[in-house]
Amino acid sequence: MITGFPSPAQGYESKGIDLNQVLITHPSATVFMQIQSSRYRNMGIYDGDLLIIDRAKAINPNSLVVYESEGHFVLGRVFNIKEQTIITGAITHVIHTVKEV
Repeated sequence: MITGFPSPAQGYESKGIDLNQVLITHPSATVFMQIQSSRYRNMGIYDGDLLIIDRAKAINPNSLVVYESEGHFVLGRVFNIKEQTIITGAITHVIHTVKEV
């Protein structure tokens, strides 16, 4: 015997969000990188942020990418990079950690 009223949310249950499915287009070509610098604040990227980098994504002149410069990984827009530079991949997402003040 059932008693009481049904939940108003009954029938509206949602599935969990699979972040891999939402954030990663090319799983075998995707890498993660955590920023340990305040150098990229002007790009909206802060110390501790996690970058999702797609090495298979098509790159255009305005793409935000990770590239190698003098033995270090650097972030920048393609139109600002020298022609001979090796680009590691395009940054597709930046995940911020919310810090309490």
